[in-house]
Amino acid sequence: MFKKLNFFYSKFSNRVSSIKVILLLFGILLSLSGCEKITPPMLPEVSTPDTEPLTVMTYNVYVGSSAEPLLSVENVLQVPQEVATMYNNVIASDFPGRAAAIAESIKAYQPHLIGLQEISLIRTQSPGNSLTERTPDAEEVVLDFLQILMDALQAEGLNYQVAAHVENLDVEMPMFTDAGIDDVRLTDYDVLLARSDVTISRPMHANYANALTIEMLGLEVQRGYAAIDATVSGVTYRVFNTHLEAFAEENRVAQIQELINSLSDETLPIVLLGDFNTRAPDGTVYHLLLSAGYVDLWQMDSEGTGNTCCQDDDILNEVSDLSVRIDQIFVRNLELPTQILTHTIGDTSSERLPSGLWPSDHAGVVAHLAFE
Repeated sequence: MFKKLNFFYSKFSNRVSSIKVILLLFGILLSLSGCEKITPPMLPEVSTPDTEPLTVMTYNVYVGSSAEPLLSVENVLQVPQEVATMYNNVIASDFPGRAAAIAESIKAYQPHLIGLQEISLIRTQSPGNSLTERTPDAEEVVLDFLQILMDALQAEGLNYQVAAHVENLDVEMPMFTDAGIDDVRLTDYDVLLARSDVTISRPMHANYANALTIEMLGLEVQRGYAAIDATVSGVTYRVFNTHLEAFAEENRVAQIQELINSLSDETLPIVLLGDFNTRAPDGTVYHLLLSAGYVDLWQMDSEGTGNTCCQDDDILNEVSDLSVRIDQIFVRNLELPTQILTHTIGDTSSERLPSGLWPSDHAGVVAHLAFE
């Protein structure tokens, strides 16, 4: 905006006195100040488009219900009721409405790259057959989080593409309904989005060899990561997005060791996005990453506390409950610029939906790196 105003000034300075120009600029600024919108922090100034700050975001968008009651059942006869409760919670959490709020935040900061976790595909089948058929086969789409979010981004005039994704858990279970027993299928993804002007290549994905097993349910909770090469302002980065195990530290530690080992020979600058489910600055996984040469980009003087987890399960709490920082952005093989700006999003009362819902049970994290 300020470049346009400087052009305006140079074009008309021979015709208008400096006092009139100042008054005109003041009037323009006053007219803009009346707009209600998300106002991002002032970005580091850059001299040319070639030095545009690298901007990245990580956001766990929340499936819409806690899975802990289901995963901790002591009797398989409890499963259909717990599944029904979880399904109803997911519907009540209004992902289409929350996606619109998330898209609005993305528009405010327009990151080059976005790592998303808990991108869910919810499908049903009636009547259900999961009691006899173990392979997930429900196909009636109820909620497609990725499509809903991409539509919300397009509605905001944004142009992003799915650069890479990894399919994690794919599970189908029975649930009680008024008509009997139906099946609900949940497929979980981690997704990397890239802005349309970012050049991408070498997409890949993998699941961790180590996975949490829930013996009572005969369930293996797959986790994984997705990666791309992304070129911004002439620099190519290797960008990863992951979501580590939430319910067992032993699995979480094994998973990050897998990732660290797989990246040990990478020479490109690495940007690592994700929900690591490890508390900064004391978590075991957090310290393993630091020991492997990764740098946490969070700046303690940034806007917000940095805390990213967690709102109440129904995400209707009036006062934010975020108390720990588990969503993080790390870099390696990268000479850090003198200007780094980080901040959280989705964690202020003004960002709640009219219904009172938070955009997610997590806050998102944004980082701007200004290279000269």
